[in-house]
Amino acid sequence: MLQTFIELYRYTEAWTGLTDGERNEFTRQILGSAGELRTLGIEVVAYGVNDPDTDRRAPYDFFCVYGVPDLQTRRLFEKAVEGSGWYRYFDQVNLSGAALTPIGLFNANARLEEPAVQTEEIAPQSRYPKRSAVSHGHSMSYAEHGEGRAIVLLHGDVMSSFLWRNVMPHLEGRGRLLAVDLVGAGDSEKLPGSGEGTYSFAEHARHLDGLLETLDVGDDVVLVGHDWGANLAFDWAMRHPGRTAGIAFSEALTPPFDWEDWPESVQPLFRFLRSPEGEQAVLLHNAFVESVPLALTRVLAPEELAEIARPYAEPGEGRRPTIDWPRQVPFGDDDTPVRAQLEQQAAWLATSPVPKLFLQAHPGGIAALGGRRAAAIREYTALTEARVTGAHWIPEEDPHGIGRAVAHWLDELPAR
Repeated sequence: MLQTFIELYRYTEAWTGLTDGERNEFTRQILGSAGELRTLGIEVVAYGVNDPDTDRRAPYDFFCVYGVPDLQTRRLFEKAVEGSGWYRYFDQVNLSGAALTPIGLFNANARLEEPAVQTEEIAPQSRYPKRSAVSHGHSMSYAEHGEGRAIVLLHGDVMSSFLWRNVMPHLEGRGRLLAVDLVGAGDSEKLPGSGEGTYSFAEHARHLDGLLETLDVGDDVVLVGHDWGANLAFDWAMRHPGRTAGIAFSEALTPPFDWEDWPESVQPLFRFLRSPEGEQAVLLHNAFVESVPLALTRVLAPEELAEIARPYAEPGEGRRPTIDWPRQVPFGDDDTPVRAQLEQQAAWLATSPVPKLFLQAHPGGIAALGGRRAAAIREYTALTEARVTGAHWIPEEDPHGIGRAVAHWLDELPAR
């Protein structure tokens, strides 16, 4: 997980008491060591002098700001600074931590979140190799690990099976993990043709059905879904209740659908995406993919961003999935088949005895903490709730929290 490291320092008498030659020799050694930072993946964001006219100025005269690729490298860097003898000559304080977005930091402040020692990394790459199978004439990719009860992990818009790379290790040993690339996403084949509605909910569901049939997932299936992937899980479970052992979900598209039930921050984007200009912004400039980092609570590493964007690198219809999904979201008084289907799902979830795990994010996005949507979900039968941290893209924001919650829930889940 990307880290930030900041040094604030000032001279001590030990430094000013050195001769010019001694200071020059020590500086030469430090500059030589600084040249190795790039080989460690450490980026120098800025070096600077603390302006004496700075409002509420910290009592230090110089600063260094670094971007560090992960926690382990940050720890090594801290030890290297200490080992260099730097602290013999400079009075210094350090600031360090995971690189957060404004959403991540200020929502943590609103929750009165206390600083905590970081213990778990978020891997920027997946260690799960992909396979492929054919569904309705199209190649679909998936990552598979283990054996036993099928545990199917389904992503939503923009994402792919890559979304689950840090969740899956927590679930190992509990079944046959199958993280799917939906049709048109990840390494799955794009659909032929073009135009709005090519990647409809029904088309996604049809291809998912075909894939799970080909993979022979059996009659004891656990579905884990995020965003539209949660709704695809609901859809499959509704049609196969006798084969569904449980559903874990986060940030699903569930009623109510009034505009005020959506975060104010996303409303302008979704209104824009319904326009011809919005379609051009997505197909030509990848606008929806580019919006993802703005909605996360942490700063993604470059390789994470690259993998999320990779399936949509080519301008044009290859990006169609990323606009078809948001255009199917019901808002206000929309009267569409998809809205009716989502309302039918909610009615089924409210009465079905199938065990359910609601991964409630704090502060949340679609199912915002304290919102009507989260309150409605809590009325579902056979529901367990687990608290995780994040806005919308929770498997990227708190994968270990999700992994532990799902693993614990699975351990209590009876076999069918």
